[in-house]
Order: sequence, then C-alpha cells, then structure tokens
Amino acid sequence: MIFLIVAVPIIIVCLLLFPRPTLTALVLFLSVGAVVGVYIYVQQSDSSGPAGMVSGTSTGASACDDPARTVLVKLSNASDRQLNVVRFRLIAKRPGYSNELYSDYFTSNKIIAPHSVFETCWALNQYRGLETLPGKPLASDFEWSVEISSVEFAG
Repeated sequence: MIFLIVAVPIIIVCLLLFPRPTLTALVLFLSVGAVVGVYIYVQQSDSSGPAGMVSGTSTGASACDDPARTVLVKLSNASDRQLNVVRFRLIAKRPGYSNELYSDYFTSNKIIAPHSVFETCWALNQYRGLETLPGKPLASDFEWSVEISSVEFAG
C-alpha cells in the first residue's frame, strides 16, 4: 500500500515532465505483468493435461491398523508420466454436513508409476488433529476426502 502511495505521484510527475518515455515504460511494465499473469493462470488451470489425471480418495480409518496413522489415502496416477510429488489436502466432514471439521495439507514424495495407485495410512497433525475437537471423535466418525493441490512429474 505504501508503495502505491509513493509510486502514483512519482508516475504522475514523470508523466507530466516526460510523457513519451513514461508512457513507454508504463506500457512495457504492464505488458510484462500481463504476460506473467497469463502464464501463471495457464499453469494453474491446466486440469485437462496430465495433472488432471491425478486423483486422490480416502476411505477413512476402515483399513488402518496403526493407531498413530489413522486415515487411509489412495493416490491414483492415470497419466502416461511418472509422478514424483503430490501435494494434497485431507478433509474430514461429519456425515450429512458440508462444513469441514478437520483439514490439513500433506505432501507425498512416493514415486507413482504411470497408471498406478499408491495407498498408505497417514498420521494426522497432533496439534490440529481430531483430539483437539470437542468430544474427541474418532477418525471413523467422519467422511474423508482428498483434494489435490499440485503435482510434479518426472522431467
């Protein structure tokens, strides 16, 4: 905000004193900003490419025997490329409700071959986990889902 308060008067003074070079610099600056913005938008919205073929699901605690790792997450790579890193958000909701009672970000560095599935049980954050909720519910009391944040494929 302070940058804008200082920059706007400087640009106005430069525009009055040196109109042509100031306009040229301003157009160049805005053009570079637009190109960078479009590039970032295209990178993040490319769900039709290989990144869109990576999915995650969770069945909750039904298949986990380890009490420290209570939630099963299954990551599927349906693309033709090797998957090196998956960043995802694990979400818990009460059955029949839409609000999230628990969510946390996780990263899997497990290499997943093309058209393969990786599943493992994950430990919840001990400082934001289920034991911090009123009534200390169990992982099996919730409906679990996985939301993929980003993926990295092999070069």
